[in-house]
Amino acid sequence: MQQSTLLTSVERCLTWLETQMLTFDNGYNGVYERIRIDENIRVNWVRPDCNTEIARALTLYKDVAGEDRYEALNQNIKNWLMRAQDNDELSAWRGSFPFYLIDGYDTQSRSGYYVYQNDNGRILLGLLHMHERAPDERLLRSAAKLADYWVSIQRPEGYFYRNDGKTQPYYLGPDFVGWMAAALLKLAKVTGNETYRASALKAYDYYLSLQLEDGRMRTSYELMKTEDWRPVSSETSKAVYAFSIAYQETGDPKFAAALEKAGRYVLRLQHPDGGILNNDAQTKNAALQNNEQLCDLVYTQGFALMALYEAWKASGDRAYLEAAERLASFLAAIQCSGESPLWDGAWRGSYNAVTRQWDGRANQNNHIDEGGMYSVYTGWCASTIMYGMLLLLEEKKRSQAGG
Repeated sequence: MQQSTLLTSVERCLTWLETQMLTFDNGYNGVYERIRIDENIRVNWVRPDCNTEIARALTLYKDVAGEDRYEALNQNIKNWLMRAQDNDELSAWRGSFPFYLIDGYDTQSRSGYYVYQNDNGRILLGLLHMHERAPDERLLRSAAKLADYWVSIQRPEGYFYRNDGKTQPYYLGPDFVGWMAAALLKLAKVTGNETYRASALKAYDYYLSLQLEDGRMRTSYELMKTEDWRPVSSETSKAVYAFSIAYQETGDPKFAAALEKAGRYVLRLQHPDGGILNNDAQTKNAALQNNEQLCDLVYTQGFALMALYEAWKASGDRAYLEAAERLASFLAAIQCSGESPLWDGAWRGSYNAVTRQWDGRANQNNHIDEGGMYSVYTGWCASTIMYGMLLLLEEKKRSQAGG
């Protein structure tokens, strides 16, 4: 893996974000969600989860590259996040973040009004990652307020749900528990608040029950017939991340064992070129997105890159670090180039590892096709890929310096 290749890849993606995906006045109201190539539109949703991931990547880029070119944009995004959060003292959802705002300010969309457990969990984690690198009490207060909402509606079973017409009812799926559990553990460490730790461990008890003996996680599709378009690779890759964080924070051997099982499962899905395949032959029925030749970039690759890095940190097993490096090299190699100035520098949502072409859709009971070869995402895809690459670059710098 060439360091210069990964840094160039990150900087090409940042140029795409800067030139094509910002709201007015250098992202004053955040960054747009995605382009839909076949529809010839830039989706006018601005999502707090996507923007948190982008701000996190910008924060790490400043540390790794040693330059503050994107600092003004980063501050704009953070300021927007503070405005997007439900800050109403009388609101029953105070502290939560909505699914999206149209153009970053319009709250009239009915679907944008909902709050999602997985999106909010990733926001919480991203706020903490940024605060750890560049201490900012605003971010920490926002994180605590967000956590307080979700802890307040946690069920005795460990998952997070209240039947209120606004909190999404996809509470049983692992993607809707693992992010929040990992983030709450980190927040407990930062604040010393044992309420967050207790909530996290309760969530992990439920989360562990979703792991099968071969290491993979039961999917949201299997549990609730939802997220049909999310491949098996997604929720198990994310479990590698969640178990890695749990083991790092607690030292409990049950998390080491769960990490080992999930990690080995994901390694078995890695194609020789480096991409993580959607599934294996035994899991055809675990999701409707089940083409064994495809590598999903929206729900899997960037998250898997982060997860493999954290698995190496947690376990010390270099197989995870080497897998992360192969995955990063694969992603740099397939980055869009020469396709269109509208999305060159980004990644499309689904790639065929056998034919080595963009391929596949995410329209399985999903009319807005949230992924697939025609989606070009800022958050979920580009932001997590950049963040994972930057983590590897930072680690390489640290090892070269003898640290």
